[in-house]
Amino acid sequence: MVKKVAGKVLESGDEKLEGVITKPGAYVDKFSRSKSGRAIGGWAFILGFLIALVAGIVAGLNATGTVSINMTITGGMTGFLVLIGVIVGLVNVSSKEAMSFLIATIAIMAGSAGFGALTGIGLGPVAAFLTALVGMVAVFVAPAAIIVALRVIYSTARGA
Repeated sequence: MVKKVAGKVLESGDEKLEGVITKPGAYVDKFSRSKSGRAIGGWAFILGFLIALVAGIVAGLNATGTVSINMTITGGMTGFLVLIGVIVGLVNVSSKEAMSFLIATIAIMAGSAGFGALTGIGLGPVAAFLTALVGMVAVFVAPAAIIVALRVIYSTARGA
């Protein structure tokens, strides 16, 4: 059956192929604009951000040596953050918001590198805590950023 469909698509030319490729994207866009899509996207972002903060605080406290908390909990949170980040990237970020979202993501990921300067002025534990905290937020935002970036690249290439 797959061979028949593929053969028909190839015979009908580029326009039909374009429809097959862009149809899933159209479904995602339509869902993200719907009332339930906005609700799911909003709750996914709030849930992901809260989990990132909790996991970041746990990782930060472990990094400073203040307390020792089982890191397998944080490992599970990391996997869940990636999953929620994918949902946010698919549902929550519209085409109009894509560039702002990507710039903010770059700021979060690059900003965590600046905390190393705090070590030079005697604030090593603060630097370790902030780096771990922002690192968990980056784990949540990175999958969404990859999906949004791929959508922007695809739409740009398609328009060229």
